[in-house]
Amino acid sequence: MLNLKWQLSNTKPDDLIFYFIVLTFFLLPTGTAPPLISLGLAILFWLISGKILQIKSIIRQSWFFPVIPFLILPWIGLLYSQNLDIGMDYALKTKYWIALFITAGLTFDEKRLTILLKWFWAGLLMGAFLALIQFIGIMTPIRKGFLGFGVVHTLICMYLIVGIMTASFYFEKAESWKDRCVLLFLILAFIFHLAVLKGRSGYLIFGIISPFVANNLMYRFSLKIKMAVSIILVCALLSSPVVREVIKGTFIKLNDQKEKILKGEDVKDFPRFFMVHEAVRIMIGHPIIGIGTGSLTEPSKAAGHLFPHPHNNFLYMGASYGIFGIAACFWLFWKMFRLSWNLRKTALGYFVFSTCIVLFIGGMFDTQILNTGTLLFLTLTYGLMNHMRNHAGPS
Repeated sequence: MLNLKWQLSNTKPDDLIFYFIVLTFFLLPTGTAPPLISLGLAILFWLISGKILQIKSIIRQSWFFPVIPFLILPWIGLLYSQNLDIGMDYALKTKYWIALFITAGLTFDEKRLTILLKWFWAGLLMGAFLALIQFIGIMTPIRKGFLGFGVVHTLICMYLIVGIMTASFYFEKAESWKDRCVLLFLILAFIFHLAVLKGRSGYLIFGIISPFVANNLMYRFSLKIKMAVSIILVCALLSSPVVREVIKGTFIKLNDQKEKILKGEDVKDFPRFFMVHEAVRIMIGHPIIGIGTGSLTEPSKAAGHLFPHPHNNFLYMGASYGIFGIAACFWLFWKMFRLSWNLRKTALGYFVFSTCIVLFIGGMFDTQILNTGTLLFLTLTYGLMNHMRNHAGPS
């Protein structure tokens, strides 16, 4: 105990904050509460150390400007919200953007990024191991139907796919076969976990990003080989009985309910079609400023099915804040994509790029900016863009 106190007293505040940020990434796959506690400790040391004063310089950076609408639109939307209870809840989620200032203000280099990613992979690997022993019947699932730590599919799928993409990047840069074997094992473990989850959006996103993974794994080979490996990766996912059952069941139910879906009616098995229909209707009726923060419950209730958001970033922003909301969403992801794409040959650039592309596509199937887990993931990673100015050279 004395040794621990001595170590803490002799550890620089920046190091302590970094350790808690690493712990936050490690805990992301476990749920919501654990990473929030870890992030809370990071914020505590951030405040005590005086690093809060860095905010003044951070908000002057051009990469930060797209964040501003996400900080002010929810509060402006409260002024004309039709449901202040839900509206206030959504507006208060702006507090999670403080994580951006934590990662932006850290001392950050290639070594620290590697440490952070290794712990992120470790958390994902623990979840994959739990999923394995639950799948074969050794252990009862923590939450029925959700293998691993019991995290909902839309969350864990995002983390797993970013883990696959970043591990494939390091595979290309690895200098020894031992490192490549470890990284390949991680990729296969994450694909396995994805294959035993019933996350339809995860399957689709993996199919879209598989060419990037294949390009990294087969970096020495021709385009034809890379395309073949991309197809093999998708086929490997489709070989899972869980995936095949989910896809088959989806098509059967879609065929049975297609008439109701096309009419925009509420369908029990596929409520998102109704949500999309209603969100688009609201956007057409209120194209400039939307209907306000947290207001979707009111018009949707009148249409026969109450829902607080349409499980889509862009539809939520458009219905809530009109053209300003849609523009804000595209501006944020465009800035993230453009800066990271230019530095995609670096580990930090590729990590930010992976997060950007996965959350952008994932935002078509869930309201990531309202989900605490993915919002934290977005804000923590977005803050790392502050270090991309001085981040050069291959990993």
